[in-house]
Amino acid sequence: MNYEKSVKNITSYSVSVTNNAVTSLRVSEDLKTSVRVYEDGKIGVAGAIGECSESSLLEEARQKLNQGIPYPYCPAPAIRRSERGSDEIISYNDFVPACKSLVKRLSESFPDFIFSNKINEEKYWQSYSSSSGAALNYKSNNITMALTIKAKDSANIMDLMYSAVQNRYSEDEIVADAGALLGVYKNRLQIPEGVLVLIPADIVEFLVPHLVAEKYMAGSGIFNGRLGQKIFDGKVSISLSRKSDNKENLPFFDCEGTVLKGDEYPLINGGVLSGLLTCKRSASRYNLPLSGGAEADFDGVPSCGTDGVRILPTSNSLKNLVQGKAIYIAVTSGGDMTTSGEVGLPVLLAYVYEDGKLLGTLPEFSLSGNIFDMLGRDFIGAAKNDAFSFADETLIVTRMKINA
Repeated sequence: MNYEKSVKNITSYSVSVTNNAVTSLRVSEDLKTSVRVYEDGKIGVAGAIGECSESSLLEEARQKLNQGIPYPYCPAPAIRRSERGSDEIISYNDFVPACKSLVKRLSESFPDFIFSNKINEEKYWQSYSSSSGAALNYKSNNITMALTIKAKDSANIMDLMYSAVQNRYSEDEIVADAGALLGVYKNRLQIPEGVLVLIPADIVEFLVPHLVAEKYMAGSGIFNGRLGQKIFDGKVSISLSRKSDNKENLPFFDCEGTVLKGDEYPLINGGVLSGLLTCKRSASRYNLPLSGGAEADFDGVPSCGTDGVRILPTSNSLKNLVQGKAIYIAVTSGGDMTTSGEVGLPVLLAYVYEDGKLLGTLPEFSLSGNIFDMLGRDFIGAAKNDAFSFADETLIVTRMKINA
C-alpha cells in the first residue's frame, strides 16, 4: 500500500472598511490534512479539519479503499525541497493600524469619494509527503486590496473598484494608484475611434476550461483536434506557472506532489497549442504529460485544477506596445465566451490611456470579438499595467469591436 499526505494551513487577517473607516477585523486559521492511500489501482481518501491523528487518518483512508474508486498510483519523485515565496508582509499587531492609516490617507487625499469593502492578508503554508520519499514545503504571504469606491455626489452603490493582489505592501503606491484612478475620474471623454484596448489578462480564464484534458479529449472544447497546431499569434504564450515568487500563494507543487521543470508547464507556446491541463488520472488515461495542476478537497479525490494559468508578458512596458491613445478597461460586468470563441464584455468603466497615464473616463459600452482574432491577428502584446505601481497586473493589448 502506498500513501501520501498533504497539509495546508492558511491564516487570514481581514478588515472590513465601511464609509472611509475600518470597522472590524476577522482572523481565521484554516488547517486541513488529507491522507490518500493507493492499492490495486484504487484510492482511499480521508481528511480532517484542525489538529488530527495521522495514524487514524491513514487507517480511515485504508478502509475507504473498499469503496472501489479507481485511480492510478504514480509515485511522486523522491524530491526534498522547501521554498519561501514572500516573507511576512504586515505582522498581526501592525495590520489594523496599517489599514487604518491607509484608509485615513485615502479619505483625506480624495475627499469627494467614499472607500469601502475589504483588505486581506493571507499567510500560507502547505506540505506534501509520500511513501515514495517526497518531502515538499512551501510558505508565502500576500495582500489583497478589494476596495469599492463611490463618488459622494453619486446615487450609485459604488462607481468603481480598486483591486490588487501583491506579495508586498506599500501605502504610498496604493495612494498613488488611487490618484491615477480618481484624479481624472470626473474628466468625461468621448470614445476614441480605431484604438487599441487594454484588457486585464484574466480574460485567459475563458480559455482555461478548454485546456483541460478531459474536455479536449471529449471533443467538446474550442481547440478540438488542434493539439500541436498553431492557434494564436506567435507572440502568445500561456503557461501554468508555479514559480515561488507568484502573488497567489501557489506552491511549486500540486496536491499530488508533481514538481515541474522550471516550475512552469507550457500550454500555448509561441501560439502553438503545446499542452493540456492534467492530473495523474487524466495523464494516465490519455497518455499525456503531467501539467502539475492537480487539486483536491481535503477529503476528496484529486482532479485537474486550473490555478496558475497565465499569459506571459511580451514586453516590460505598455509604452513599448501602445503608440498614442488606447482604452483601458477598468470594470466589466461579467462577460462570456461562446463555444465558437465569440467574446462579449459589458464595460461599466473605462479610461483613455496614453503614455503610461489615464486621461479620463468614458461612457459605458460593450466589447466584442473572437478569441482567435484577439489573440491572433489583432494581438499586439502583453505587459504589466504601467499606469499603476501596486496594482501592476498584466494587461493584454489587442483590438476589439466597440459597441457604444
